[in-house]
Amino acid sequence: MRWRTPLGGLAIILGLAAYVAVAATIGGALPEHALLQAVYYVAAGLLWIPPAVWIMGWAKRDDRESGRG
Repeated sequence: MRWRTPLGGLAIILGLAAYVAVAATIGGALPEHALLQAVYYVAAGLLWIPPAVWIMGWAKRDDRESGRG
């Protein structure tokens, strides 16, 4: 049974929603400094990618174990 694929997708959706809520809350508390805000939002916008890639790789192992990949 391919259980990792839907679980990984759900983890990415829920994790990204929680991450966005936390990142937006922190971003709203930043001082009114354009450079600081720009650096923060660029970093926050990219920081979610490595965990999402790891989850997708973990979910992809489901296909390889079942002989589909």
